[in-house]
Amino acid sequence: MLDLFSTHGTEQLAPIQDNTEVAQALEIARESPEGAKDPVVSNILESALHSLWAKVVAQPVSYVMTRDEFAVFNYFQHRFQGNKLAVAARRRYWDNISCS
Repeated sequence: MLDLFSTHGTEQLAPIQDNTEVAQALEIARESPEGAKDPVVSNILESALHSLWAKVVAQPVSYVMTRDEFAVFNYFQHRFQGNKLAVAARRRYWDNISCS
């Protein structure tokens, strides 16, 4: 299932960053196309996406993304259009938020 997004070159992805670094990278990427193309920003976000999607695939009916994970997932939502696993993961996130 990881083939839903480009895994080309994932062996060179940075180690999983902390939530602050991911949030900062996401903010930079959202602010401008140049920010999104920055190799450091892109690497941080791709690593975060790879990590969270692996969790979803490992627990396809039960994993609930954190708020930070959902922010990354949402940024890359175009990669998951029509994917039933992604739709279910998104639904679980919102169902969990509304129950909180």
